Amino acid sequence: MSLSDLDEVFDGALVWGMELDPRYRVLAVTLEPTAERYPWGDADDRRVQLLVHPVSTVLASFRSVEDGRRLLHTFTDAQLVDVAGAFGGAAVAAPLFGRPEPRPGEWSPQFSMEGRSSAADGTRHTLTVQLRADDLELDLFARFDEVEVKGPDGTNLDLDARRASD
Repeated sequence: MSLSDLDEVFDGALVWGMELDPRYRVLAVTLEPTAERYPWGDADDRRVQLLVHPVSTVLASFRSVEDGRRLLHTFTDAQLVDVAGAFGGAAVAAPLFGRPEPRPGEWSPQFSMEGRSSAADGTRHTLTVQLRADDLELDLFARFDEVEVKGPDGTNLDLDARRASD
């Protein structure tokens, strides 16, 4: 499953949740691809869980806009679930994979959440999720090695296997 294929699948997908497990260095993003981009056949429930691991770097910027000013809000990895939930199914745009690491000040004066591992792994690929809803903005960057996509029932979803059966 190539990351460019996943970019195509997830372009315009709704994000229903995000969770970071720093102990196991896993970032999970629950996405619902549009019907025309969903490659795994007919499904009543198109939500999938994108898992990236091991994560070596996580950077996030969570902002609100009040009276025309952008306010930066800090949060912890445990609060990522609630922060992502505030966006209530906002859509993402490709590319999600392969973007460079944001520089300090690029998203806001500082990061809302920042985590870096000293381990040598988790550096091959990048994921950037950018969400916008009303007066809220969230940008999240992660550096990782492996990617998995799972269906609502926990089964592995593989783009290559699906294409081979067509």
